[in-house]
Formats: sequence, C-alpha cells, structure tokens
Amino acid sequence: MDGARILAALSIAAGTAAAARAEPTNAEIAALESGNPHSVDFALRDVGSRPLTKDEFDTLEIGNPHSVDYKSRPSHAATNEEIRSLETGNPDAVK
Repeated sequence: MDGARILAALSIAAGTAAAARAEPTNAEIAALESGNPHSVDFALRDVGSRPLTKDEFDTLEIGNPHSVDYKSRPSHAATNEEIRSLETGNPDAVK
C-alpha cells in the first residue's frame, strides 16, 4: 500500500470511531436536562430545592399588591365619581 491509501484507511477508521461515540452518555443527558421540568427523570432528579425562609419569601413579596402583607395598600372606598368613570361606555351601566 502506498502512503495515500494508508492515510485514507486511517481517516476512515478515525471517522468511524468518532461516529460511534456520537451517542451521549447518561451523565451528558442528565446535565442537559437538569432544569427541564418536561424531562422523564425530572421527578427523580435532585435539584437542591428547599423551602424558602421567611426572609426570602418577604423579599420576593416586596411591592406585590396581591401579597397579604402589602404595607402600602391603598385603603379607601371608591367614590361615586371613580365608579362612574369606570362605567363610561358600558351599555349595561345603571344611570
């Protein structure tokens, strides 16, 4: 065999070995799907979750008007004028 044929044979062998390795390992799959809730194994995967502390929860609730602890919630009853302005253009509004 001449050098070109040997080089071609080695190239084919190397390409075949690389193609055989194309299938990912379980560790690679787990790493790629670690945050995917649609993964089949998601329920079994340890994602390091823990309950929030009170301070963490309070930090997340800052500025949320739907929070039961919202400190600056407006607490006034709507006036007739405010109610009428909301009813503008409503064909079912009581006049």
